[in-house]
Amino acid sequence: MIEQIHSTSSPFTGDGKGRRSIKTAVIMAAGLGTRFGQYTEKIPKGFILFKGKPMVVRSIETLIDCGIEKIIIGTGYKKESYEALKAQYPQIECVFSPRYAETNSMYTLYNNREAIGDDDFLLLESDLVFEHRAISDLIDCEFESAMLITPVTKFQDQYYVEMNEKCELINCSTDKSQINPSGELVGIHKLSNKFYKTCVAEYEKIVNEKPKLGYEYQLLDISQRITPMNVLRLEGLQWYEIDDTEDLAFAEENIKID
Repeated sequence: MIEQIHSTSSPFTGDGKGRRSIKTAVIMAAGLGTRFGQYTEKIPKGFILFKGKPMVVRSIETLIDCGIEKIIIGTGYKKESYEALKAQYPQIECVFSPRYAETNSMYTLYNNREAIGDDDFLLLESDLVFEHRAISDLIDCEFESAMLITPVTKFQDQYYVEMNEKCELINCSTDKSQINPSGELVGIHKLSNKFYKTCVAEYEKIVNEKPKLGYEYQLLDISQRITPMNVLRLEGLQWYEIDDTEDLAFAEENIKID
């Protein structure tokens, strides 16, 4: 089941089906992955195996299967592992952030601005496992920019999202009691280039003040102050964000994807 309503933004152009054709994706993969302990001493977090295959490889193959032709990976820690993937997947372009240890995800996204150029794109984390329809339904939805959510799934480290009656993002928090949650953030988004460039322009004003800003909070700030971002809620989606060994054990046992 998909919950959405008609957006108030202008009609899409591109593929003749009333929506933009998304051909680019950005994978955030610069983090240290310290919560995995010894698991990430030799490999970055995205290469941890889920049911026998690295998480990031699962994402890459799903993206390609959904028609994505350009995959930008924002790298940092153990960048060589991601760069080696280009031999097997020519769609990949890696963008290294030399400040990865002292910054956070918004800086990594900002650091990718030249590679993104004028493209609309999907944005996702390297430590996710998910069903194919998480990508295909997000691409196909009518919204120009959309944050994917589901009913609460994770047993720890939840990130709650609140939307209004127009399916517009109005708040988010790790504390459920602080908002009226509509669901839980998956970590996969669709961004129009216009929305992204607004994020970049606003972040440039505070980049030295907030190098450790998470991009989710920048998306929220733009949605609240400048131009609304929509929210797409999918019922029954199989997915998990795997941040540590407890998450991995839970996902291996409970998340039913091939």
